[in-house]
Amino acid sequence: MSLRRRIADGLGWRVQPDWQENCAAGAPVPGEGCAGLECDSVSLDELQPGERGTVSCLDQPASRAAWKLAAMGVLPGVELRVVQRYPACIFRIGHAEFAVDQHMAEHVRVHRLG
Repeated sequence: MSLRRRIADGLGWRVQPDWQENCAAGAPVPGEGCAGLECDSVSLDELQPGERGTVSCLDQPASRAAWKLAAMGVLPGVELRVVQRYPACIFRIGHAEFAVDQHMAEHVRVHRLG
């Protein structure tokens, strides 16, 4: 079991059980740029307050922003809900709320949930 999966399980977050080295759309996780640009995912900053999404990938997984986001629990397969978009993007994962600037929110690719 991967470290990501153990962290998510320990925090009680719902994560797609088969995510390993692929994004939720089945494309390989890129070193730079996002395979999500070729699927139906959108960046986190495009979701409206109240909308929910599942993280599909981080568009630059080797960046400092990606490390910070991963430390917050923003990992592929994790479900989140946007609380606020401006002046900071505030989102909720489980019972925790996190705030990031627009630049960091742009690194997160999500699939909208109905």
